[in-house]
Amino acid sequence: MDPTTGNSGDDDLMLELKEALAAERPAPDHLMEAAKAAFEWRRLDEELKQLSLSYDSSEADLAGVRGPASTAPRMLVFDGEDVTVELELGTEVLMGQVVPAVYRRITLECADGRVDEADTDDVGVFLLRRPTRGPIRLRCQQGRNLDVVTEWMLI
Repeated sequence: MDPTTGNSGDDDLMLELKEALAAERPAPDHLMEAAKAAFEWRRLDEELKQLSLSYDSSEADLAGVRGPASTAPRMLVFDGEDVTVELELGTEVLMGQVVPAVYRRITLECADGRVDEADTDDVGVFLLRRPTRGPIRLRCQQGRNLDVVTEWMLI
């Protein structure tokens, strides 16, 4: 306790903290822009049509198959109301096809923030670099509209 003021050190600290928090200081412009952008994205996933995983070859019944199953590429199929995305996970690439071929831009999103993008060809086929591991998902765009997204999958 400070004999001249009668306050303890904790009281002084709390007073300084209260004064610091009460002071009005404008936030830096870049911080405000980032906060607004984050706020706008808060419900994006809820607004997207999500494609559900309907087939995963790693979970398929492999009874009667000889040899290790790990030599075959992993196959995944995602279905939505009007679209299907078929994926083949190779050792270095992720090859897929969107049916029908109306989606032109495919974005591979990794949970750690990495992204890769590719355009589909006339029949909806696309090719992306395969991440080594971790959760990923695909966003499928038609023109400038963000139309569908797959659920997250672990590779």
